[in-house]
Amino acid sequence: MKENRWSLRENSSLCRYIPIISILGAFIAALFILFYPPMPGIADQGDFERVMKATGLTDAKGKDSAHWFKYVVTEYKMLPTSFSRLLGIIPTTSMIYPITFGKLLCKVIGYNYFDTRILAFIYLILYMTGLYICFSCIHFKNIAAAVFFSILSIIILVDGNYIVWFNSLYGEPMMIVGFLLFISSIIYFLKHREDRSYKKFLFIFISSILFLGAKAQCFVELPLVVLIMLRIVKIDRKQIFNKTNIFLVITTLTLIFYVKGVYCKIDSSCGVDTKFNSVFYGILKNSQSPKKDLVMLGLSPDLSVEAGKHAYLPKSAYVKYIPWSDITNKEFNQKISNIKLAKFYILHPDRLLKGMEYTASKSFHTETSLGKYERSKVSKYNPEFNRFTFWSNFRNLKLPKTLSFIVVFYTLVFLVSFIEYIKNKKNEKITLQIEILWMIMFVGIVQFPMPYIGNGEADTAKQLFLFNYTFDITFLVGCTWIFDKLVATYYKYKRFYFELLS
Repeated sequence: MKENRWSLRENSSLCRYIPIISILGAFIAALFILFYPPMPGIADQGDFERVMKATGLTDAKGKDSAHWFKYVVTEYKMLPTSFSRLLGIIPTTSMIYPITFGKLLCKVIGYNYFDTRILAFIYLILYMTGLYICFSCIHFKNIAAAVFFSILSIIILVDGNYIVWFNSLYGEPMMIVGFLLFISSIIYFLKHREDRSYKKFLFIFISSILFLGAKAQCFVELPLVVLIMLRIVKIDRKQIFNKTNIFLVITTLTLIFYVKGVYCKIDSSCGVDTKFNSVFYGILKNSQSPKKDLVMLGLSPDLSVEAGKHAYLPKSAYVKYIPWSDITNKEFNQKISNIKLAKFYILHPDRLLKGMEYTASKSFHTETSLGKYERSKVSKYNPEFNRFTFWSNFRNLKLPKTLSFIVVFYTLVFLVSFIEYIKNKKNEKITLQIEILWMIMFVGIVQFPMPYIGNGEADTAKQLFLFNYTFDITFLVGCTWIFDKLVATYYKYKRFYFELLS
């Protein structure tokens, strides 16, 4: 009997068109999500100001207090961009790069203001670039699996509750765009690993900058990104000390210094609030003995009067220790550290487990109650958004939001992928792709406990944005693997049936 008619070898010419057709479908879906009127976005909940200061933007045109939380603002006044920040001399969020390019485009178009819809389009182009590279470079055994992967990728990764964030000044879109570009840069390198040009290494370096510099929570992924880069160096063991590998090592060291600087800069501003939340709205919120916990943290028991409060309440809501006040700075900010927080949870695993159960209850939720439209486009505040949100609605409503489900899911995926890794250990293409999957999984696993440990019960769902994204990619890969096995099994038994007849 002839070979499976769905094999890539039998359909090599057709296979070349799958990535093109897929990316066109993804692009059309994304354009509908972002630009079909009324054009949606995400309202500011107070996060935009620090981004605006760093990237050369100032107060929105016609902005007033009524816009906060409820209405999208797309127009901002433009200030000169600091070249010191662009060059990384002054550590700055990586959002400065697409925003600076967006400012240039706005000036070319003739706008006297910065329009976040231009930024959304820039994010969209970068995102589609990453998707296209994945569509064209991932190795599939048969064309059916390639088609299935492409369709499911559009449904899951181009979900409206991801794409709508592009029209905003939040760090979330830069984070997932940078992460997808980083994944695609590694996949592209592995497919063309015999051509070890500087351009491919530069692509990896730039994408890692965009990813790790997007938000403070990405800083913990730096060791993993560095390990991946060192893994690339070791692929060609005979030429470890060639010029391109030395270039990669230099860029890796540059990346470490840049990301560390960005983290320190962000931590000095918003880190004060998150540490307050992590203790008072996390450790102390449901504590049976707040004073005892404070002593274990090396803090004054008197701070217990603020137990259960977060950092965003009116000043009148605090008894004594108001966030950012002199006494709070002296008695709390100067004495607490991330190391002390980590040590507390290591010594109290039961408290950590309860925190993770709470975190799991907030997972799989990428939608937000913030306003989605400009005030001039809708009659009243509208947080609802249902454009191409099939997957996020299903995930949020149907998947179990429990710690046990998440643990079982990741354990099963790892065990199955490990078995496949052992079975295909002589096939470098497959083993390297599995290693990329493990990297994606590990990014999500590291992200999962961070919201609660670093910010208590404040804004947990939003802080799980990257975890949800990595979960979706893992789910996508798992479904594709199952589909591929079903197709292979079908043709195996079909071949066996025809052999019996003949």
